[in-house]
Amino acid sequence: MSNLFVAYDTRSGRIIGVHSAPADANYKWNHKYGTHEHVAIIRTASFECGHGKQYKIDTSRKALVECASDEYGVSFGFGRTASMPDAAGE
Repeated sequence: MSNLFVAYDTRSGRIIGVHSAPADANYKWNHKYGTHEHVAIIRTASFECGHGKQYKIDTSRKALVECASDEYGVSFGFGRTASMPDAAGE
């Protein structure tokens, strides 16, 4: 299992960056967001993202949550996205 680091705006919960990393307690994400007072990072275990679902941070709980249909959120997609030739080489 891996970890998911999520950078977010502490005022709105809007996700501004995501990083997938190994499940190592000593691993640190060297993000590009600096130490701005309205940006925070949470670490959470990776999860199964629902197709077509959007997510945000619940700022009161500091947790990744699914958005309601009328809220702004982000969709996630991890892993290989390029198409590969089939076994016949096509």
